[in-house]
Amino acid sequence: MALKRSSIVILLAVIAAAVFGQRQFGTHIAPKGQPALVHLDAGSLEALRADFNATQDSVRLIVLLSPT
Repeated sequence: MALKRSSIVILLAVIAAAVFGQRQFGTHIAPKGQPALVHLDAGSLEALRADFNATQDSVRLIVLLSPT
């Protein structure tokens, strides 16, 4: 019985964390004060390159994340 109860508690905690993560990080809305999010595709790569190269005097970082 105790193992079953702890399994349920763990499952509920995982579900709660997933819901919180989706609500916090799964949106496509940028926080106030941050530029709007853009969709990166073949057509927008030249604009990304120009923006990246325009700020050579500051620290720049590009992070690509993949769900696979």
